[in-house]
Amino acid sequence: MKLSLIFLALGLSLATVGSALAHHSFAAEFDGNKPIRIQGTLSKIEWTNPHSWFWVDVKDDAGNTATWGCEGASPSVLTRKGFQKGEAKLGDQLVVDGYAAKDGSHLMNSRRIYLNGKLIFEQTEGDGQ
Repeated sequence: MKLSLIFLALGLSLATVGSALAHHSFAAEFDGNKPIRIQGTLSKIEWTNPHSWFWVDVKDDAGNTATWGCEGASPSVLTRKGFQKGEAKLGDQLVVDGYAAKDGSHLMNSRRIYLNGKLIFEQTEGDGQ
């Protein structure tokens, strides 16, 4: 019986390690002194915890396309703020305001999302992102 409880406790603790490692603070990856705005076409979206992710294909002045990964709030926060799953579809036009990754990669933390010109999400202080 004691051995079963030990294995159960070990299994439960190992099951939570992945999600704990996946979550990070804003300051660990993003630079609050580097605001950025991107505009492009939604190419992928994942409603996952602890953060949603979506990718936007952005064309530069020369016509080259770069895909930006945008970290968003959790699905529950998005829903509570009025952004429903399925509202944004692949091919939709997005404008995203947020903060660039510290490492200079095409990643950003999103704070405001405009879908086809309409504000659909705005991060506020108490949202826990």
